[in-house]
Amino acid sequence: MTKKLNDLQKQAIGKEELEVRNLLTIHLEEPIRILENETLSKLEIGGEKYISASVERSDIETSNDGALEKVDIKISNIDRAILSIVVNREDALINTKCTLESVIFDNETNEILGEPIKLFVGYIGKVDANILELNFTLERLAAGHLTKSPYATYDVNCQHKKFKDERCAYKGAETKCDKTLTRCRELGNSLNFLGFPSIPMEMVIK
Repeated sequence: MTKKLNDLQKQAIGKEELEVRNLLTIHLEEPIRILENETLSKLEIGGEKYISASVERSDIETSNDGALEKVDIKISNIDRAILSIVVNREDALINTKCTLESVIFDNETNEILGEPIKLFVGYIGKVDANILELNFTLERLAAGHLTKSPYATYDVNCQHKKFKDERCAYKGAETKCDKTLTRCRELGNSLNFLGFPSIPMEMVIK
């Protein structure tokens, strides 16, 4: 549910030195907070570190069957060092929780006024990153329930769709996996194997 503006925010929102800005938080082990701001490269507010960048978002769209909601995010003019980290961890971003909020920002004091207003909470889907910008899609079930449950079928091989994603959970240096239990054991990741090795390849039912 979207949080309403409090009385302090309502009184202040009309002042010239205040602006309503997008705030994006990518919930990695060390959260990345990106505040819509092109005048400063980095900020520290209330002990939290923020990266300044241009943050654009689309309207919230709903799938034809009404089951899924999504919003597209475009981040540009971002600190190159941070962008490099994001680009190199592109696979790790898939299925990562992300919160899109709106904040009232004071340009004179470089402070956020009041509590952020939540606009969308979802998980990162498609990612497209280059040296200039980062584009990705946030997705959530339209009913408002967030889920990470896998869409699995009964197969001898692992059913995780993407190697090294949040469900696979492999954190090592290897870059390839053939989805077999043997390979999963080689990687020391067999506890996260999502396959059914005991299923026979052929079965005759009379």
